[in-house]
Amino acid sequence: MRDCRRMAVLIPEFPGQTHIFFWREIQALREAGNHVEIISTRKPRAKNFHEFFSQVSDTYYLTKIPIIGLIAHILLNLPWLMRSVLYCFRLRANFSEKLRTLLFIPLAVNLQLYCKAKEIGHIHVHSSADASHIVAMGALSGKFTYSVCIHGNLNQYGQNHLEKLSGASAIITVTEPLRSEIVDALPNYPEDQVHVVPMGVNLSKFLPRTYVEFGTKPIVLTSISRLAHVKGHTYTLQALAQLPENLNFIYQIVGDGEMREKLEQEVSELGLTDKVAFLGFKKEQEVNKILKTTDIFVLTSFGFGEAAPVAIMEAMACGVATVCSIIGGTRDMITDEHDGMLVRQKDVEDIKRAILFLLENSAQIKVISENARATAEEKFCHRRVANRLAQHIIPA
Repeated sequence: MRDCRRMAVLIPEFPGQTHIFFWREIQALREAGNHVEIISTRKPRAKNFHEFFSQVSDTYYLTKIPIIGLIAHILLNLPWLMRSVLYCFRLRANFSEKLRTLLFIPLAVNLQLYCKAKEIGHIHVHSSADASHIVAMGALSGKFTYSVCIHGNLNQYGQNHLEKLSGASAIITVTEPLRSEIVDALPNYPEDQVHVVPMGVNLSKFLPRTYVEFGTKPIVLTSISRLAHVKGHTYTLQALAQLPENLNFIYQIVGDGEMREKLEQEVSELGLTDKVAFLGFKKEQEVNKILKTTDIFVLTSFGFGEAAPVAIMEAMACGVATVCSIIGGTRDMITDEHDGMLVRQKDVEDIKRAILFLLENSAQIKVISENARATAEEKFCHRRVANRLAQHIIPA
């Protein structure tokens, strides 16, 4: 009999630059008494430097396929193989896409072999893209159950979500809007098995900063994210360029990515060279220190790339007032002018309004900062949300 307290978490290309929140979840699940293995599809292409990377060296990669075991397993499980082939050819996709999905069958076999060796009864997948195909086919064996966590709009994860998700024992979304999207997209899936569980923050590490009244020192604004077009840095820069010249501020951009050179050029063109600093990629401890000296946190993403930004959770945990675009589930995270400021996507005037509101109300920013920490304690504690997750995905 499978033991569903012996579970695995499957994360594509783990560990990646933005995967610290997955590691927090795994740690909290283990601390609660669950045996949790880590599985990934393959090693990440880029080299990363987070502190936790040395602690996940036992991650099992499905691309390391034992050929003899693979052949033996297939020969002994031909009915399962036929079900997997039918799964691929029943997809609503062109022929080349169906053939591409067939190539995941060896990975699904490897997944079954690993689960058998480690006596794993449940797999929790952090993706509704190719990784869910692999797990859905592997689960056709009946040897383990699986659940899927969805972090963004379904159109970010390809197609055929009905096939990938219909066999899941539970679907986890990180926001209420995502839950509504799943319920609408899968009308025959039991609605009571679709749950909202956000990712979390280690509140014992991200402690509230000491508030200092604005004075002679520059006001510090910070953004922490990949330097990607959809993160909307350009709209923040345009808003800052329109602020009154007498305001003494600096803007720190933390992160790296393909947009860095273009953003540096824009900073120069807007005349903000002496106001903006590019700090590059930072580890968790370094991010923590940066937030401790930040007065206003800014994230002006747009489109479908965000759901419940972890960077916002970390800033709120540190008692930093945030200016955040209305995107994904940020309305669930922030109450406007109570524990942060919400702005319209791509709206430079609205971003400028929100930043000015904070800069011109130093007493109010203190209240907002304190409320932000209180909200983080109530909603984003990584141990609390991991316990909620376990209740939904691990049978008693």
